[in-house]
Amino acid sequence: MFQTVGEIASSFSLLECTQCGMCTDVCPSGRNGGIIPDVLIDSLMNASPSAELSDLSRDVWKCLMCHRCSYSCPEGIDVAGVIRIMRYNSAMSGNAPKRFTRIAGMFAAAGRAFPVNELVNRRREELGLEAIATDADAVDELKMIMKRTGFCNE
Repeated sequence: MFQTVGEIASSFSLLECTQCGMCTDVCPSGRNGGIIPDVLIDSLMNASPSAELSDLSRDVWKCLMCHRCSYSCPEGIDVAGVIRIMRYNSAMSGNAPKRFTRIAGMFAAAGRAFPVNELVNRRREELGLEAIATDADAVDELKMIMKRTGFCNE
């Protein structure tokens, strides 16, 4: 995986960025005080190629991962892909926000990103929906996939 700014800049052709701002113009996170895509790309382009990505990944968890930035880039730069890699590196170094690690833990344990309990199933019944049942075989398959893909080490 990418470790340095130079590796990600080369792989994602960041030097092609013209700083037109189109990625930021369409970014819902940027409009609401979150990550500003063109500022992130600019900071990567102006950093030392040997700089660690973790040094620049402070705001990547503010991204909604809607990919609008990537779709709007006239140079074809996958800005969301850059953010995804930076999130991965941040998470692997233990710097993921607690809400993300909590959800990942629930997903790893039960195959869902939300808890299912008696209250949830009672509310579903009130709405005329079936109770959510856990399929143990499906959870076992999911755990195998997660282990093989490196999502979790258990």
